[in-house]
Amino acid sequence: MKTIITIAVMLSVAFGALAAEAPLVPDGINQILGRIRPDMSEAQVEKIVKTYYPDAKATSGPWSGQTGYVEFKVTSRYSISVAEYNAKNDFNSRFVHADMILYVYDQDIKRRINISFYNWEAEKKKSEKTSEPKPQGDGKPAP
Repeated sequence: MKTIITIAVMLSVAFGALAAEAPLVPDGINQILGRIRPDMSEAQVEKIVKTYYPDAKATSGPWSGQTGYVEFKVTSRYSISVAEYNAKNDFNSRFVHADMILYVYDQDIKRRINISFYNWEAEKKKSEKTSEPKPQGDGKPAP
């Protein structure tokens, strides 16, 4: 019995070490994520995806109003979701959302990786604009 437990522990440690050495996402997906930019059209994103995964299929994900997601099934294991918005005058035209929200789904291990881009300088400027107190009353000095 001790031998079986010892073997089980050794195998789990070995497989854990192998998993730790594996990349977070495959190189092809990493290349795709590095090329997606805000305001790209869905067709441009699809062209990038198909460069690395020619058989990838795009499907519309959940939408609310003018924003939603398009999912690219790149392999049986991995898919990529990209946040998009509809053009105001043309609901058939979709573009990558300015917040660049991306998800990578790994179906084998049931893991979702969330990726969003944060612009420190823009946020710093935004907080500087909103951090000053607003004048009270009519703005005139008190008598």
